[in-house]
Amino acid sequence: MTDSPAPCPARRRAAAPLLLLGAALALGGCAAVSKLAEGAFRQPSLVFQSAAIESIDFDGATVGLDYRLVNPNGFGLTLAKVAYGLSLEGREVTRGEVKGGLRIPASGQAPVRFTARLPFAEVGHLLELVQRRAPVPYTVAGAVGVDTPVGVVELPIRHSGTVDLPGLPAFRFAGADVRLSGLTDLVVDVKVGVRNPNPFPIPAGALAYALSLAGQPVARVDGHQLAAVAAHGDGTISIPVKLSILGAGKAAAAALQGGGAAVKLDGKARLGAIPVPLEVTGTARR
Repeated sequence: MTDSPAPCPARRRAAAPLLLLGAALALGGCAAVSKLAEGAFRQPSLVFQSAAIESIDFDGATVGLDYRLVNPNGFGLTLAKVAYGLSLEGREVTRGEVKGGLRIPASGQAPVRFTARLPFAEVGHLLELVQRRAPVPYTVAGAVGVDTPVGVVELPIRHSGTVDLPGLPAFRFAGADVRLSGLTDLVVDVKVGVRNPNPFPIPAGALAYALSLAGQPVARVDGHQLAAVAAHGDGTISIPVKLSILGAGKAAAAALQGGGAAVKLDGKARLGAIPVPLEVTGTARR
């Protein structure tokens, strides 16, 4: 029987470090792999591209933001999520989140796009700003989360800009007719013209108003319905008011005379989130 040769001392010395490394990996497990991944991982970067107002109406504006996510690693990454908040005058008014799933190729890049809604109802001194045509400043802040071999890496988002508010519609007196309704009632038909200066429609709304005839208050109404007006279009509000001849007294008598009576409509139209003052004067004629 032939004896096996004894292991060479030099071979034993060369194998020892390998055995120790294997033992370290076996004992360290995920921690060792994680350290190895950290050494090979390079942080991705987020590059701002553009921001634009995508849409606007009397309720608010939608801001679209575009970024480019750059991956410097030799392996692909995945977008985990986009979380953001929109603030006005330092106060957060909108929060949002976009689901992930987008793949960023190895040594490549991918576009990241999301939108944030700016609600006009949250703007302080809204009517004053609308009347001055002053833009509203906003800030979008948050983070883009990227799923990587070392966990989710968050890249900060921050962008500030302004949005122009809608233009106020122009109201004008378009006539007022007076007619009898039976023996004891009088109907005053007031017509108000509306001009929309905006490139988007004025939505249907509601009007609260007080009507004076010959200087005498004769009616007060809250919730009169207003029809929508097309973009850059004109419309007419028709407001029929029924009065008692006896109750209206001198105002009714003046309206029934040939010269007519002064009529004044004073109120506020609510169009989306924006309260619009309305005041028109004219003459009501039979």
